[in-house]
Amino acid sequence: MSTLQFQPEMSFIASCHWQLHDTPVTLEQWDETSDMYRSFWVEFNDWNGDDGWLLTSNDYDDRGLGSYLIDGATGSQVRKRYVTRNFWFGVYRHADGYVYEIRPAYDGRNAHAWPNLDYWLDVSRNGYLGFYRALSAAGVCVNEKGKVTLRNPNGTTFELPIDPPLRISTPLYSLTCGRRTPLWHIPALNPTALKEHDVFTNLALYSPNGYVVRRRVERVAYLNDSFGARGAFTMVISNPCVPPHPSPQA
Repeated sequence: MSTLQFQPEMSFIASCHWQLHDTPVTLEQWDETSDMYRSFWVEFNDWNGDDGWLLTSNDYDDRGLGSYLIDGATGSQVRKRYVTRNFWFGVYRHADGYVYEIRPAYDGRNAHAWPNLDYWLDVSRNGYLGFYRALSAAGVCVNEKGKVTLRNPNGTTFELPIDPPLRISTPLYSLTCGRRTPLWHIPALNPTALKEHDVFTNLALYSPNGYVVRRRVERVAYLNDSFGARGAFTMVISNPCVPPHPSPQA
């Protein structure tokens, strides 16, 4: 991680759209309203069972009871539902290239939602892309392995070969899970001179595991770095210079 340098002035907000075309797309073909694209989006505090998963399909059809219907039936004060189609890409310089920390963007209807969208994009144990509670501040890259600390006079500590999912404290020892900022790679994207409304087609997204991301269609369409159909996506820049959200007083 010491070779990584966070670049706040290069960080940006963008929307992403999976291309259903079988062949590469030209800039002239880009049309957000076309049925040949599927927007990336995520929903938090939903009732559909897809809370936090990164989806690339249209919203739920009228055969199911979507969370927007439940919201209307129970009243707006029951809970706060957040939906975002724009994402913050925190840019890190890595040697001669760049990698990205991806979070929901605080813009549009969610501009004043801090810190309710304090999530980062990561990969589940079976390859699905989803947003998990961030374990560090945006723009602060961490790589700490899980460890066990024995409660003896010497305070012995040793690292674990795997990352435990829980933090446990007992009279004899404490178990601490690791913290690792998930960083994503988009090989064809150069973030050094982005402009508002820039469009980049035929991009590939590589997960922190180093696998290219695919689209897996089930009840709805998810993204997965192990299973699904290969493809590409289009990125549209909405704000080319967005440092991390500083604080609730900002």
